[in-house]
Amino acid sequence: MTTPGRTAAGEFPRIGGGRLSDRVAADLEDRILNGRPGPGERLPTEAELCELFAVSRSVVRDALRTLRAKGLVSVGPREGIVVLAPSDEPFGQALLLLLARSGLTMRQVTEARAAIETNIGPLAAERGTAADWAQMQEDLDRFGTAVDQGRWRAAHDSHLAFHLGLLRAVHLPALEILLKPMHEVIVLSSVPPAADNPELWDVATHPPILAALRSGKPQRVRQALEAHFHGFLDDARYAQFESQPFRDAGMEAMRYLNDSAR
Repeated sequence: MTTPGRTAAGEFPRIGGGRLSDRVAADLEDRILNGRPGPGERLPTEAELCELFAVSRSVVRDALRTLRAKGLVSVGPREGIVVLAPSDEPFGQALLLLLARSGLTMRQVTEARAAIETNIGPLAAERGTAADWAQMQEDLDRFGTAVDQGRWRAAHDSHLAFHLGLLRAVHLPALEILLKPMHEVIVLSSVPPAADNPELWDVATHPPILAALRSGKPQRVRQALEAHFHGFLDDARYAQFESQPFRDAGMEAMRYLNDSAR
């Protein structure tokens, strides 16, 4: 009889040859990706995995470190080895570090974001629904309220949600999975150089984007997005900020937002 929340021990084969920790990790990863076990379920204990795969505890621990780094499992003294629900957080964190180490400036990151959105926006205008625009309106309302109230972390989160609404409105799930963590990271480039200055959050340029989307006219959406990004990139108030490396300005913006949320 199998304990609830646990995977039957007999389902795990013995393996041999090659680098054992990699093979154990690959076997467990394959099972997790196929839903055996699924999110929230526990794997056998370290000792049981050692016996099942006929390997040492150090091999099992190396394999589990690999799975943890990929965001597939959590390991704790009380809960054991638990399969995690799918998350883009590991990818987002890796991307954040990659940009921080790239030497790219905030302007270069913003230009990349502008290129993505000005090409996605027209497609969203053609494929989006009234429900999409209603959700973006809610995000926009929260954005304006948060800025008015000086809640900067909330302002960033609702601003991000608004722009992610463009991605959702395209209704291509694979594209959303691929681009969402990227977008979450690069929207840090839109955090103002003085995050506690309401004027620099540029709330007023967002309603025209939503109005253009609701019109269903792709070219109008492209123009609204181009005006939005050029207004930011060409504003002299941001010149010094845009010239800074992302590793300095972007990471500092994240630290400030996290601190302001406490």
